[in-house]
Amino acid sequence: MIPATKRMYNTYLHVHFYPFNMGRWDDNNNSYGYGGYGGGGGGSESGKKRNWLKIIRRIILIGFVVVAAIVLYVYFTTAGLNVEIIQRGGPVETVSVKLSNNNFFSITNVTVQFDGEQIQTLGNMGPFASIFVTPESGSSNFRQVMIEANNGDIQLIKTR
Repeated sequence: MIPATKRMYNTYLHVHFYPFNMGRWDDNNNSYGYGGYGGGGGGSESGKKRNWLKIIRRIILIGFVVVAAIVLYVYFTTAGLNVEIIQRGGPVETVSVKLSNNNFFSITNVTVQFDGEQIQTLGNMGPFASIFVTPESGSSNFRQVMIEANNGDIQLIKTR
């Protein structure tokens, strides 16, 4: 029981209440946040807190959507058999070709031919695999690279 000095009496309803608001849901006083159940702040401040939470949630959701769009864009633009010619200068100049299989399935019987030279058989490439290939003759003066895979179903010619 609370001492008499700490409590007050409502003479009309004969219900005693405390000198501070308990924040009940039916008293229409939102001084304790959402419907009066703690949280602090006045009724007008609690609405602002809820708006900040909504804004933060929307920003996070928009961030996920942007990242997903970028990942899908990069995947779809590089899907399939990708060929990249890489040339490095310096005292020893090297030219190599990077083959990338950006698919969920394997590519079989991959062959590479530089400017009508001998065909190099690379075999199978698994999903999302990459292989670096250089000309067997060691010359870095080739003009085109021809790649065939899946028994001729995939043919690609890349020129410098």
